[in-house]
Amino acid sequence: SILYARFSQGQPSPLPALPLQYADYALWQRQSLQGERLATLLHYWQSQLAGAPERINLPLDFPRPAQQNGVGATCRFPLPKALTDAIKALSRQSEATLFMTLLTAFQVLLSRYTGQTDIVVGTPIAGRQHPALEDLIGMFVNTLVMRTNLAGNPSFKMLLQQVRSYALGAFAHQELPFERLVEALQPTRNLSYHPIFQVTFALQNTPKTTLELPNLHVQRLPVDNGMTKFDLSLSLAETATGLEGRLEYDTALFASSTMERMASHFVNLLEGVVANPDCPIAQLPILSAAEHRQLLVEWNNPVADEPQAKCLHQLLEEQVERTPDAIALSFEQETLTYRQLNARANQLARYLQTVGVGREMRVALCM
Repeated sequence: SILYARFSQGQPSPLPALPLQYADYALWQRQSLQGERLATLLHYWQSQLAGAPERINLPLDFPRPAQQNGVGATCRFPLPKALTDAIKALSRQSEATLFMTLLTAFQVLLSRYTGQTDIVVGTPIAGRQHPALEDLIGMFVNTLVMRTNLAGNPSFKMLLQQVRSYALGAFAHQELPFERLVEALQPTRNLSYHPIFQVTFALQNTPKTTLELPNLHVQRLPVDNGMTKFDLSLSLAETATGLEGRLEYDTALFASSTMERMASHFVNLLEGVVANPDCPIAQLPILSAAEHRQLLVEWNNPVADEPQAKCLHQLLEEQVERTPDAIALSFEQETLTYRQLNARANQLARYLQTVGVGREMRVALCM
């Protein structure tokens, strides 16, 4: 904004000369990433990621295509200010950052969705480790791999301490470019998913400032570019009214309704966390009251529509009349339709009659 105001009036820049230029940073990075320091970084990350799963098994709405096309969409959702303040308070009590607490909650949600206890997530980091880089325009962002072990059903507070410890170590070894890490780990490469991780998490907590330009009114507008680099990305940003969430997802894999449900589950989980941070993670609530009712009452209604006087074989014969060619039974590679099942049952009944079996007689079954 300063440069625009001065240049538009034909005046020189009032900003002080920078001690570094981007080329200086690039040269420093190249010189520092070799020898003992490079070996230390590679050893650290290789040991941290040894045996990590190559994929996260999120339940997909559609079959994974052979090659990613990058087409994506965004689901936006708010976190109320009261909930945001409670999460910050929990973070302070646990001597953790807001980033660490939200990342822990997201990894718990991913574990609940996948059934996996070894969760790997990518996260961007600013990369401006040195004060001389603060005022320099340029790309310094790197990607870190955050791995969490959720085995043993620990409490959320215990898991948060694990994530905190891992994050501090990752931040201390952040200089290794992600591309160099991929080269070192040599994961199985596949055009259908991103290597090492397929889900990312980010917290945007830099203050949002208004760009002031002479004779112009500038306003930020949310823009969805219709693209995604990963299967799923959660980003959260601080606002005056609380945190705002964005779930960016691959539309070839997920339906919009699934993302809306996941967003609500994340909020429900956070509410459960602040209410009882000592609760084991497997017992933390993610379902809404409406979903609880649907699962426990509506989908499990013990009242049957069929008259109770009918026997099983009568119900089966009625089903044969309704859907004779529908699959009734399957085992390994063999299937039977209702018509075929009924024919075999009748064949067995006729055989039993020929050997003297009549009404009310008991027949042993070898299963």
